[in-house]
Amino acid sequence: MMNVDPADHRPSRAEQLLEAAENCAGGCHWQQANALFHQAISCDDTPASRIAYGAYLYRRGHFNHAISTLIPVLDGTDLKAIGIVCHNLAAIYREVGEVDLARRFQWRSTLLRNESDADELLAMANDAIAVGRLEAAKPLVAAAIELNSDESADCSDGDLIATQGLLQGIMDSPRSGLVTLFWAYQLHRSHRDLKRMGTDLLNMANLFGELKRFRAEKSCLLRAIRCFENVSAHDLLHRAHGRLERHVRMHLLRSFNSELN
Repeated sequence: MMNVDPADHRPSRAEQLLEAAENCAGGCHWQQANALFHQAISCDDTPASRIAYGAYLYRRGHFNHAISTLIPVLDGTDLKAIGIVCHNLAAIYREVGEVDLARRFQWRSTLLRNESDADELLAMANDAIAVGRLEAAKPLVAAAIELNSDESADCSDGDLIATQGLLQGIMDSPRSGLVTLFWAYQLHRSHRDLKRMGTDLLNMANLFGELKRFRAEKSCLLRAIRCFENVSAHDLLHRAHGRLERHVRMHLLRSFNSELN
């Protein structure tokens, strides 16, 4: 997800409220953070306030609320803000499996920007993975990693590493994918990013399932549920519980002995 660049002037009342809201979010004080974000939008309903709140809601896995917060920006005239919102909406729709909408918003975001950065390339790679175009996704991930290393002293970006792990798990082997995904998980944990930690664990659960390591699969699902519970990511929590229920049903089928009937 993208945020707008901080303005180079004395912070306004809205900017002060946004900073306080982010500080509360960093301390997992969700109710206070929500209240402060609402105050910021109420006193200055600018793209910056909505984008900051939408990005916060996305990080917590509140996808529908994030969409409704960001959509009004598309009716404005700030092309830079519209480009950022399109990129963020693409990320949200990608998360909920709306592949076509994600691709359309990502393409619009790319057209509104002068040049693609690592985030844009990674988003296009994820869209390619979603439609099974793995050979197209691989060079995009490689380019994003290279560009990210040029843009930042810390080239170990967890999201890039996670996508690389997914590709390895599909194209090479589940084992190699697991090693890379665990690296991404460690990076996300170092930033206390519970939502992304939970997503990494869901992806690792998939690969453990392919390796028929069902106890490890269940362990990852349970840990993902704890991550989503701690950040109150209701949509993702529902998805993780559904995965765990399917895992339990499959375990019962695998352990069923017809000779006992």
